[in-house]
Amino acid sequence: MEQIKQQTKRLAKICHDMCAPDQSFVQYWLLPERAPEWYRKLVLGTGSADVHVRAAPKDSLPLLGHIELAVPKLEDAKLFWMEGLGCGETYNPTTGQLWAHLGPSQIRLHQGTASRWPGEIRVWVEDIRAVADMLNMLGRTLDTKIVEEMREARTGGEYAALLHDAAQMNKVEASEAPSGWAKALRSIGQGPSSKNGLALSDAMIFLPKRTQIQGVARFYEHYIGSVITKKYAVYEAQALMDICMVHFGPGPKLHQTLTYKADVRYVVPSSLASVCIYVVDHVQFHLVYVKCKASGLLSADCSKRTW
Repeated sequence: MEQIKQQTKRLAKICHDMCAPDQSFVQYWLLPERAPEWYRKLVLGTGSADVHVRAAPKDSLPLLGHIELAVPKLEDAKLFWMEGLGCGETYNPTTGQLWAHLGPSQIRLHQGTASRWPGEIRVWVEDIRAVADMLNMLGRTLDTKIVEEMREARTGGEYAALLHDAAQMNKVEASEAPSGWAKALRSIGQGPSSKNGLALSDAMIFLPKRTQIQGVARFYEHYIGSVITKKYAVYEAQALMDICMVHFGPGPKLHQTLTYKADVRYVVPSSLASVCIYVVDHVQFHLVYVKCKASGLLSADCSKRTW
């Protein structure tokens, strides 16, 4: 009897390893023996080259919390994020902030001099066709081009959309989450349910110098104590860090990243948006605070506080 149980467990594991992410055994057998990557993504909803379809590394930070943007017209921003991308909505009349909910994360908006995210904000949606249709209509309404181009999808679905926000200040890439993941992603969120927006997947930041990428890596390793991935490229016979990726694991099926990438053509804007990340507990937060204060990295107001 025990031998039968062991054989059954081994068979179950083999079936599990062969299944698609949504556990559909039939989908696996739709693949030819040597399927091209684009076909594997279309059928299975995953691409082996993208880290976001794999579990976050052990000891990753718990959450890429929110990105805060100042926008010239809050109503236009609401049309873009809530109607176009289908995010959940919360408005705080005391602070004047409008929160666009993407699972456990938010894009926090307030009216003011427009700020710029220095790269691309990448989000997962359930239906990319709905996003493209809504934002093409919104572009005509606002007399501006919002959908810049359609790209090959990184993680599943037919394609991704590179978008400009309503103020033409920030770039957002929207792509479909892997097939069958929507329910699991929605279960992580704490805010109001969304119509289409599922998660903040990656926030990419461009920096013009590779020495800055090395500095970023040192900051997250020493001050934050976070898990990072470093990628190198060879320039002038030297291996220099080209990418630094910070990992977050808020829940099943959601592996978020904050990615810093070298781009010598990029000019860092003067009016920058801000980002909020979460650490594991009060002990780690206090340690981060003490290290940053000792090195003079805190703002004047923050350095006066005690935690």
